[in-house]
Amino acid sequence: MGEKIESISVANVNKPLSKLVFGTALKLMTEGGDANQLLDQVMDMGVNVFDTAADYGDSEASLGNWITARQNRNKIVVITKGANTSRWRRRLTVHDIMSDFMTSLAKLQTDYVDIYFLHRDDPTVPVGPIVEQLSDLYSRGKVRAYGGSNWTVDRIEQANEYAYNHDLQPFTVSSPSYSLAEMIADPCGDSVTLSGYKNSTARDWYQKNQMPVFAYS
Repeated sequence: MGEKIESISVANVNKPLSKLVFGTALKLMTEGGDANQLLDQVMDMGVNVFDTAADYGDSEASLGNWITARQNRNKIVVITKGANTSRWRRRLTVHDIMSDFMTSLAKLQTDYVDIYFLHRDDPTVPVGPIVEQLSDLYSRGKVRAYGGSNWTVDRIEQANEYAYNHDLQPFTVSSPSYSLAEMIADPCGDSVTLSGYKNSTARDWYQKNQMPVFAYS
């Protein structure tokens, strides 16, 4: 019997979400290894939310193999991310979103993602086509909820204003960096953090709007 871990709910995700999330960016999984025993232990602890990404090597494939082996898709919440900036160019385009998303579905061996994040933002890209594409995935049942990882609150507001004005699904979740440590230098590039005194206004925004934060650190 798993330990009791507090759960939350996220709009349109029809399962409870453990407040603890298991990140799959570990060597065993990024190399596509058999993580079944490890993931079983995580589930036994009461964690049912698994965070992965198109850029985490073969972690999506490793997670997908476990899901298929255990036939537990209806019991777990899968978070994945796409359209990350590459070494050569920024990739926040409709083409890259769809390419990454469809590959993620294949690797995960599923036909939908519970929560989908755009891994990085590109403030030079208009929000309209991006929101239209994500809203289409939502309306077709391919994603239950979506949002931005490393998106500022200003850009989230731009995206949601466009969504509301065009009767589309808005961003309802977010994944910024957030920890007790203040970010002095950006270790990953294009990171957005809520930590530190200077980001108190952004934290207030999340509190006011009650948007769930899936923080990394």
